[in-house]
Amino acid sequence: MKRLCFLAASAALLGTLPATAADLAAQGKDLFAANCAACHNTDASGIAGVAPPLANALRERLGSSAGQAYLANVLVHGLAGPIESQGQSFNGVMPPFAALPDASLLAVLAWLSTQNGQASPVISADMLAKARAERKTPGAVRKLREQPAEAR
Repeated sequence: MKRLCFLAASAALLGTLPATAADLAAQGKDLFAANCAACHNTDASGIAGVAPPLANALRERLGSSAGQAYLANVLVHGLAGPIESQGQSFNGVMPPFAALPDASLLAVLAWLSTQNGQASPVISADMLAKARAERKTPGAVRKLREQPAEAR
């Protein structure tokens, strides 16, 4: 029920396209707070032993098309298993957020981009659509993380 209420609120919030990248990021911040902050904190700083930091931790991935594709897959399909991030170990499950509309996922990715030094969103709707078209388990997405960037 809570998820259905959120989906309705998201649809209302994203009823019109944002005028600027800043508007998109502002919507993403609200969506992140509603969907991701319980594990990653409202500022995306992460919670030790629970979920990795995302702020100031995704620059390398956001800087390559392979990394961007990986992040799109994480949002759509989820992530499960052990990972290392900024010298910390995590072993958990991030649920998929494929039930959220593309506009919501793109807004969250835009906000995360700003939290990693990007002035504008770097992950495109086409990249998100490609991730949605693929069938991956959260464990398979984690294995993408381990592959060399050019193999992803």
